[in-house]
Amino acid sequence: MLLIYTSTTTSRLKYIFKHCCTRLLGLPVDFTAKIETFVAYAGPKLSYTNKKLGDELHIKSAALLFQQGVQPTEIKIGDWVGIPAFFSTNNHSAIPYDIFAASFYLLTRYEEYLPHVKDVKGRYPARASLAYQHNFLDKPLVDIWLQRFKEVLLKFYPDLKLQNKKTRNTLLVQVHRAFAYKNVGIVAAAGGFFKDLIGLRVKHIVHRAQVLLLLKKDPNAIYKWLVQVQKRATNHKMQVYFALGDYTSINRVIRHSKLPLQRVIKMINDYCDVGLLASISSTSNPIALKEEKKRFEEISLRPLRKVNVYEGSFQIPISYQNFLEEEITDDYSMVFPETFGFRASTCSSYKFYDLIQETQTPLDVHPPCLSIDQVFDAPKKTLDVLHINKLQREIQKVGGDLILVFTNVSLAHTTARDLFKKMLLNE
Repeated sequence: MLLIYTSTTTSRLKYIFKHCCTRLLGLPVDFTAKIETFVAYAGPKLSYTNKKLGDELHIKSAALLFQQGVQPTEIKIGDWVGIPAFFSTNNHSAIPYDIFAASFYLLTRYEEYLPHVKDVKGRYPARASLAYQHNFLDKPLVDIWLQRFKEVLLKFYPDLKLQNKKTRNTLLVQVHRAFAYKNVGIVAAAGGFFKDLIGLRVKHIVHRAQVLLLLKKDPNAIYKWLVQVQKRATNHKMQVYFALGDYTSINRVIRHSKLPLQRVIKMINDYCDVGLLASISSTSNPIALKEEKKRFEEISLRPLRKVNVYEGSFQIPISYQNFLEEEITDDYSMVFPETFGFRASTCSSYKFYDLIQETQTPLDVHPPCLSIDQVFDAPKKTLDVLHINKLQREIQKVGGDLILVFTNVSLAHTTARDLFKKMLLNE
């Protein structure tokens, strides 16, 4: 156990030290504000204060973990041997930056609580983030910092037994529109045909006719293939998320009442982990979320636990608060929809900390690093594997989780299918 001396033990401080030390390093922690207790302790210990007490392992603390509420915070990015860092300390500190306060800032998405200009879809834009502006969006900084802290710990306490995490691949499949041409309804089918006709998209017209005449399979209907791949994967289960929101001019989903869609969900449910692809409206409207949850549970006959948000259209903390109200336990939406990288600067799962309530919540956040659509050129049927490989190398260095998001549309193409099988089956 690592005993941490601090002048005040706050919920923020408990949260971040337990996440970094206990959850990621496998090192239990305890806290004390009594100097005599700290001095008398014979095991590994760390002082997290403004001033060093003696010859103990010491990290100079920034103010963030002792504050409450959200307020503008000045961030000055420095260089820690080639790695960006902030909240600098002093010469008496074992490391030159307070990585615990900095990690808390990044994991809680502190900056998304502050005033900002949203994009046209009402989302927090990647370009507004600290990571984007200082070119570390492609690095899991929290995990990298922790690896360096681990080295310092082992130098000071060489007998410590710390866990070494291994990289795991997690593949998500988003099913926003379950079928391209079939089972879409007469009005939607007619509308699609006339759009293709007006746009002179001859290939689309021919393909649509072939599918409707049962001469070809619907390109979005890849579900039997998914089941076949899953049967070969004995150690990993893919996760498939279905959209069950209302049909609108913007949200052109297959209506949840369609029996072919329900049959697909039930079939996939027998082999894979299934979850809800929450609509844009449901992330800010608790009534809509409740309805989509009800539909999911009635079709799948299982409680809703996992959620992925369509097009990354969630708002912190409102969306997560709504998820918690519906007893959703796992979210897989923490990625910028317009660019790849680590939105929360981590490749490890963590508990959502609500800065409004000042408390750790039961919601587990699992951050994807990339959506395949961001690097997939459908007309050319090519993948930009360089970016995928770069992110994979960064994750493997720290033993994090590689979470990739596919869609049923992208998986209609052989190139994306080959990558999917390789990642799931470790071929």
